[in-house]
Amino acid sequence: MSILYHNPRCSKSRKAVALCEASSHDVEIHLYLNSPLDYDTLHSLLSRLDGELHMAVRWKDKSFKAIANPDVDRNSIHSIARFLSENGHLMERPWLDNGIFTRIGRPVEDLVKFLP
Repeated sequence: MSILYHNPRCSKSRKAVALCEASSHDVEIHLYLNSPLDYDTLHSLLSRLDGELHMAVRWKDKSFKAIANPDVDRNSIHSIARFLSENGHLMERPWLDNGIFTRIGRPVEDLVKFLP
């Protein structure tokens, strides 16, 4: 079973839910803003990330820019996992994880090949 880390306020994330529902693949939807991810979970997801680490954070979000001193290294799993465990609302979305890889759905169509 895969898990889609979803933010219902995000149109891309809602589109990913629709793709999951249209597939024959069993996907659990995790509302990560309601049930925040801890450091260990984030570190595990990031260690399986299919893509570049820096893609995991919403760097251009005005909430990110409002943080006085964002102590986060764009190339460090440890640093990004710590940052996102404290600032989950700045996680790029959606994420699809099947236990072997984690894929960020940007663009959302990238998830199609992982949803039979």
